[in-house]
Amino acid sequence: MTYIRANGTALHLEMMGRGDPVLLLADIGEDLSSWTFQLGTLASCHFVLALDNRGSGRSDSPAEPYTIETMAQDAASLIDLIGLDKAHIIGHGMGGLIAQAIAARRPGRVKSLITICTPARLTDEQRSIYQEWVKAGEEGRDPRAISELMTPWVFSPQFLENERWREHVIKGRARRYGWTCWNGVRKQFEAMLRHDAVKDCGRISCPSLAVWGKDDRLVPPSSARELAEHRGARTVQLDGGHMLPLELLRSLLREEMTFLASIDR
Repeated sequence: MTYIRANGTALHLEMMGRGDPVLLLADIGEDLSSWTFQLGTLASCHFVLALDNRGSGRSDSPAEPYTIETMAQDAASLIDLIGLDKAHIIGHGMGGLIAQAIAARRPGRVKSLITICTPARLTDEQRSIYQEWVKAGEEGRDPRAISELMTPWVFSPQFLENERWREHVIKGRARRYGWTCWNGVRKQFEAMLRHDAVKDCGRISCPSLAVWGKDDRLVPPSSARELAEHRGARTVQLDGGHMLPLELLRSLLREEMTFLASIDR
């Protein structure tokens, strides 16, 4: 377990491997454990840093409001403090917004950018389900009930069609909701609401890849595609839902590793 104070906030991260650095940034309400099954493969040829964003996991949850720009500065400060020159940055959902913000504001620190299921803007449906999710957590609803609410939104129907597997997934998500910092998630949500992702695209010059799920109910493929087109990214659509790092691990890793290898050559 490693903690580094960056941008005035104690941030929790894990580091492993050797090679060109890769920074992993998680989605709203998620922590670095969402990357668990990718770490070994990525670390086989990269120095991997997986971060708990402020308000998530074991990182601090400061009292002041959050912005995507502030969370980007957290991550950029971390890169500076560790003494890295440049890093590939991979972000899932909200983590993709943070990754874009770093690439737009600190281009000299970003070797390449990969966004996974990252929207051009929040849809009305996405705003509504996130609001319901955060409210349920803040009101102290049973973690299983929260998991039952969110699981069909973050995983595709085909991933959950087996009842025993669906129950396993719901129980697993419920355990992590049991120790989620809901005040931090609220501030992350509000940061997403205020952020203009498209505005960052014109300032991004590094190579980039955008991956999304065909069956993503939270981030419609059209929204992820729009963001990719604004920044001129390579695009890949996979047959899965929003939680591609867990649902389609091998397919996503193949796309990530192929893209990174093309940049590292």
